[in-house]
Amino acid sequence: MMQHPTRTDAKIGVVNGFRGIAILMVVLHHLFIPYAAKDPLHAGQLDPNGIFAAFIANAWLGVPLFFVLSGFVLYLPYRLGRRNIESLADVRSFYLHRAHRLLPLYYVVVLVTLTLHAQTGVGSLRWYLEAGGLLSTLFVFSPHGFMPPSNMVLWSVAVEIWFSLLFPVLIIAIRRWGIGTVVVAALVACSIFNFIGGSIPVANIGSFRPFTNGIFGSCYQFVLGMLVCDVYVRHLENPKRPASSLPSLLSGLVLGGFGLYLTHHAPWLAVRVLGGMMFSMASSLFLFGSLFAGSLFRSLLEIWPLQLLGCMCYSIYAWHGIVMNDMIPPEASMLADTMRLLTPFTFLTLALSALSYRYIEFGHVRDWKALFLIAPVRPAPSTSVHSPVLIVPAEEPGMR
Repeated sequence: MMQHPTRTDAKIGVVNGFRGIAILMVVLHHLFIPYAAKDPLHAGQLDPNGIFAAFIANAWLGVPLFFVLSGFVLYLPYRLGRRNIESLADVRSFYLHRAHRLLPLYYVVVLVTLTLHAQTGVGSLRWYLEAGGLLSTLFVFSPHGFMPPSNMVLWSVAVEIWFSLLFPVLIIAIRRWGIGTVVVAALVACSIFNFIGGSIPVANIGSFRPFTNGIFGSCYQFVLGMLVCDVYVRHLENPKRPASSLPSLLSGLVLGGFGLYLTHHAPWLAVRVLGGMMFSMASSLFLFGSLFAGSLFRSLLEIWPLQLLGCMCYSIYAWHGIVMNDMIPPEASMLADTMRLLTPFTFLTLALSALSYRYIEFGHVRDWKALFLIAPVRPAPSTSVHSPVLIVPAEEPGMR
């Protein structure tokens, strides 16, 4: 846990709530996309023109929302001056901290994946190649291995790891040129990579995913989260400055809807790329507006079950693919099978994730009640006599 000074009406519990929404979107997408995709594995199971099918087809957008939230949370202690990157020792400390946060659970899940769902026999040359790609995260630079067939959800964790490697460079660039310049550069560079990746056909895949979905094409989403963090802290530092909550929320809704329309219906690739980027911008606007929204709106995002799902999102994301492939394999399961097994799938995934969250992610934390938001965290003394203290979540991977 970490602390930061803030106004009492701008709670970071909103971030946990958004994480909870994002993980629900992603899990539902993976469960029901075999019946709702444009070319579904099992046609006729869902009305392709229905509202639920449309939601499922777009629920993968929980991934860019995760990346925006990750950029926000990761940048927050540096924007507040709680941490700095000014020397090689600072960079080394940051990498050690992020490795401790991301890699233990990732490696456990990779080993379980290779044991249960490896595409080739254990010990074969192809098995070692797959293991090497997963353990090193280099598979996200391969057009055919970008989404590992043994556990496709691991791609976004790998992208998160590569963003962590890039993060100190971004901090230095922001200090030298300003965050506005870095945001513009990221948007331009990533749009180019998305356009090039979308222009390269890959057999049985579609596009060149290392460019369209990898760190090359997704980095701007993290940077947008950093921008929201910067503007958020500026408002906290100047309480008299009005926060544009309603305009931000409305602008986010309009921009997001327009971006989705362009993504699905624009005839030119460049415009579809723009539509995808507009959705991430809309997520950023909606996040900022929610941070300063009224108590009623925030209370909806801060309800305990949603916040708890947000806190546990890394473990839920890491394990749900393995549980799904064992209980409800997409290739063999009809919609009736998914509905029949939905309750045991949910129970097993949550139970496994709770254990993972408690003992792998935060095994060093003694206060388990605080981890599960059952009891409040006891705040440490504030470093500022002028600002109240609010506990906010530790740095989390943005999933997926």
